[in-house]
Amino acid sequence: MGRVLADQAPTGGPCVSFACGSWLDASYSLKPAYRDAIVGTYKGAASTVDFKNHPVEARKEINAWVARATKNLITEVIKPESQSVDTRHVVGNAIYFKGEWLAPFDKSDTAEREFRRLDGSSVEVPFMQRPSGSYHHVACHDGFRVLRLPYKATSDTYNLKLRYSLPSFAMLVFLPDDRDGLPGLLDRITASPEFVDEHLPPGCVPVGRFRVPKFKLAFCHYGIADVLRGLGLRLPFDMFAAEMSGIAVEGDGEDAAMFVSSVIHKVVVEVNEEGSEAAAYTEESDDDLGCSLYDDDYTPPPKLVDFVADHPFAFFIVEERSQAIVFAGHVLDPSEEE
Repeated sequence: MGRVLADQAPTGGPCVSFACGSWLDASYSLKPAYRDAIVGTYKGAASTVDFKNHPVEARKEINAWVARATKNLITEVIKPESQSVDTRHVVGNAIYFKGEWLAPFDKSDTAEREFRRLDGSSVEVPFMQRPSGSYHHVACHDGFRVLRLPYKATSDTYNLKLRYSLPSFAMLVFLPDDRDGLPGLLDRITASPEFVDEHLPPGCVPVGRFRVPKFKLAFCHYGIADVLRGLGLRLPFDMFAAEMSGIAVEGDGEDAAMFVSSVIHKVVVEVNEEGSEAAAYTEESDDDLGCSLYDDDYTPPPKLVDFVADHPFAFFIVEERSQAIVFAGHVLDPSEEE
């Protein structure tokens, strides 16, 4: 994971940061092995705060850490109403990603177009566009189409060893053919772990109509614990059955009995003409150069392929060498921060 989330900003590639933090109530002490895992293995921060007597200061410290880790894209995740004097330990991790498209969109081509929602209503939003006849990574499948938008990997295009040793990021857009086809497409995607990778565009095709909306999504879910229980992860949330004695000790040296009471997940993703910026926070309480038009072995299809994302779609930011999905989401209405 460290290699996948390695920051490439110094070489002109995406800015990527991964941060992990642990905050323990002052009445307890972290066990050395657990502290070593946080600080050594995950390169995180381990701090002590006073949740019981100084909850406001503790909340501000954690929120400030989240803001720093996400370059201020997420400034608050713990709200006063989500905090308890019974809190003993908070563990958080944050991922930040900001990348420039390998081929940025021309802002002068951006225009207001109609986006149709699932309920049949529509809204005018700005769409990024490409000219007809340009080449893009688009694949047409039964009931949906897939677009691959690669990010610039490094400004040092002549250093092949560097370029091919770095992670390679791209955004994938899964667009159903039908206006209301996203729920069915999501069912197909989640039914198979290999679905996304198996439906990637194999190469470039000339496009006809090509439009993708600009969007910014902000998502915060305080009920992730229920989702995890539904997936079968139950023991950590059971105050009687949870086995977390390896985390901390009480003042008398006895193992501290702990369990997970809540999980908070917050994500912000913004996509525009230059590229995309994304951050995620979770808390417990080789085609780098794009398309070539001059490949002697490539025969373009006989007709232009349209890709018009004017209705709800799913998207993924992926690291392609490891096939790791770093961010995933769907757009229901680009005019709203959903």
